[in-house]
Amino acid sequence: MRKSLMALVLVFLSTALYAAKQSPDGPLPAADDYTVLAGKVTIGTIDAHSIGVLVDDGGGYRHIFRLWMEASVKTFRATSQSASVEFRGDELVVMAADQEWFYSLVTSSAGRAPRQPIGFTGANYVGYGLNHEIRPVVAKRAGSGRHVVALDSCDDLDTCIFNADFGSAGGGTGGGSCNSGGIGSTSCSTSNSYGSCSVSCSSGYACCTSATSIGNASCRCIQ
Repeated sequence: MRKSLMALVLVFLSTALYAAKQSPDGPLPAADDYTVLAGKVTIGTIDAHSIGVLVDDGGGYRHIFRLWMEASVKTFRATSQSASVEFRGDELVVMAADQEWFYSLVTSSAGRAPRQPIGFTGANYVGYGLNHEIRPVVAKRAGSGRHVVALDSCDDLDTCIFNADFGSAGGGTGGGSCNSGGIGSTSCSTSNSYGSCSVSCSSGYACCTSATSIGNASCRCIQ
């Protein structure tokens, strides 16, 4: 079991290292794509009904994930310098082989949650909305050398999560218009040179607002 687990980790790492080489000079990756990452990962509760994940893989982007739940969850926080992350739109798996912890975040429409490896601590959480946000952390420049993208300045889970620029957080009643998604939508995404995000919702509707030069992208489920 341990040998097969380590082999799985090596596959995650090799794929993630390839993904991390994307140039920050091009458009940001689409946040709804299948994504595998590796690096410093922090996972923990944001409040009684949501969990956040912050990933710094050493590349030009910062990745943030959020799961919103109807049920309340006990406060927890875990950090690893070398964890692996796999995102499938409505399912997120976070595993730290060095500390032997494993967490899965899924929407209720995703089906059966992944099984936790034997000997690992952690938990499986089921919610009504899961999002993925990508922010630039390496400066992009115009032809004159002038910086053209406002960089994400947060450096820990709390400041990154609360620098979300939601306008209306998950579970809210809505504020402003949606650039994609809207009433009747179960998922949406938006991406430009300033930021990228996506969300999958098993209840309510999906609403995505594009990033600007002064505000982060916002993808959430509105109940």
